[in-house]
Amino acid sequence: MKTPNFDRIDPTLCINAKIRKLHKLTDKIYQARIRPFGLKGSMLSILFIVGKNEGINQKNIADLLVLDQSTISRDLKRLIDKGWIQFAVADDPRMKLLSLTADGRALLENVAPVWEATHKEMEALLGAFSIQQLNNITAAVKEADLK
Repeated sequence: MKTPNFDRIDPTLCINAKIRKLHKLTDKIYQARIRPFGLKGSMLSILFIVGKNEGINQKNIADLLVLDQSTISRDLKRLIDKGWIQFAVADDPRMKLLSLTADGRALLENVAPVWEATHKEMEALLGAFSIQQLNNITAAVKEADLK
């Protein structure tokens, strides 16, 4: 059986696979460093965003971090259960305004130097040009919003 369409495909050229591989390799480094704090990467990102934007809502966090609602909901539940994030009901009772608890602030104060050291190592490894290229790629894909 001839498969001319399939025969043209070279999976080693797949952009999505390359990005996924890069994510897995970098994520492995960050995860190893923050795991002792009882965190996963998306949880730490949420804590950072809430800490810098007190009173933010779940939808805004999802938009900023480009995370799906199920991931945000699952991670927020864990963060609330651990006592690191709290919420208040807004004027619209369907909306919850999120903020850090005192324990959440203390956690971030301990995690921040570890994250910062890891970030600096990654910056040194990748170099400014590669990081700028990642920013450019992200902006181009976001702008195109291919569906």
